[in-house]
Amino acid sequence: MNAGRGDSPVEVAVVGSVNLDIVISCDRRPGPGETVAGRTVDEVIGGKGANQAIAAASAARCALIAAVGNDAAAQAARTALEQAGVMLDALDVSALPTGRAYITVTPDGENSIVVVPMANADLTADRVFASLERKRPRVVLSQLEVPLEAVYRAADWCESNGARFLLNPSPMIAFDRRLLAMADPLVVNRHEAELLCGPRGADVAGLARELSALCRSVVVTHGAQGAYVAVDGAFDLVPAPAVTVVDTTGAGDAFAGAIAARLARGDSVRHATEHAVATASRIVQLARSDR
Repeated sequence: MNAGRGDSPVEVAVVGSVNLDIVISCDRRPGPGETVAGRTVDEVIGGKGANQAIAAASAARCALIAAVGNDAAAQAARTALEQAGVMLDALDVSALPTGRAYITVTPDGENSIVVVPMANADLTADRVFASLERKRPRVVLSQLEVPLEAVYRAADWCESNGARFLLNPSPMIAFDRRLLAMADPLVVNRHEAELLCGPRGADVAGLARELSALCRSVVVTHGAQGAYVAVDGAFDLVPAPAVTVVDTTGAGDAFAGAIAARLARGDSVRHATEHAVATASRIVQLARSDR
């Protein structure tokens, strides 16, 4: 276990995944049974947990609660996370290899991703609870690339200790809807919002309104349009600046991490979202290797 920055006070704890991302650029994604030629391949540190922790650490003291293997990918992850200022003393070591993600990126900047959890599946609820008890963050951010029991324990810890729980339910899998009632905010993209609400043909503003009845606050991202914020019956669009998109991979994670950091510093959900939109807009203009 890495000593990191020890028991220094933290503002944000990210409960999530760490992966080695294998990123392949290609002219188009293959269809079923089809082989296409790729143009480049890069290996970079990713995983929704790691990405969000790196984003949060740029504006707040952030610890990552996660599991990695005992392999070269884990060492590369530690190096990248330490350089970003993420506290790593809650990073556990699994007998399984560090997780992997296989990502294709097309010239329009869009991506498709297959995630293999491996060590991420070893993050236990007890480990999460013990780390949160020691770190006692103001804000806890989680996704669904780790076992659900670990996420439930994080949410329960927040309820019992007056901390704020942010949920980014990605990848979208079946989960106990009590998490929605604890989320403040729930951070989802349009596709995820539609999966939660059902195929009712609502626009993004309508989806945000519908989800606001289930959560304490909601932020629904809408790509180049920006993000809709629903808090206490008020609904606002935070517009995104016009930019040239190079690669959208990791933009949603940067968005979530930025919101967590600003909320931990006392911003409102609206102001935190403004900061997050600006952060994601900068990210998408750069290739992963240039970030």
